[in-house]
Amino acid sequence: MPVIRTVVSDETYASLSRKQRKAGLLSISALFLSKCNETADDAEADKIVRRAFKLAACKPPGEEFRVQVLFPPATWEEFSKGARLRSGRIFKAETNAGQRGIRAVRTSGSNHQFYIRSNAHEQD
Repeated sequence: MPVIRTVVSDETYASLSRKQRKAGLLSISALFLSKCNETADDAEADKIVRRAFKLAACKPPGEEFRVQVLFPPATWEEFSKGARLRSGRIFKAETNAGQRGIRAVRTSGSNHQFYIRSNAHEQD
């Protein structure tokens, strides 16, 4: 994936950072994309997934969880709906690959996927 780098002054960075937080976006890059009417859902979803795996690693083995409950409710609501949905699909695909020590265990009646962190001695 290509990376775009922009060098700015400290004042410009502070201004962009305020605008990004006010818009409820995760990064200044997401702010740039939204201002250009480009979708930031892919980048935002990738960030959600990375954070979710870090948070899931802190869960006790065998405890069921949903991706959404790994985040404080206010933080989860700040993510765009498209990014939340996409992050769920990415998270499930990565757990299905069996590389993260987390596995899908069941789907609720409302179609929410539940996961557990495997014990270190278990094989996925």
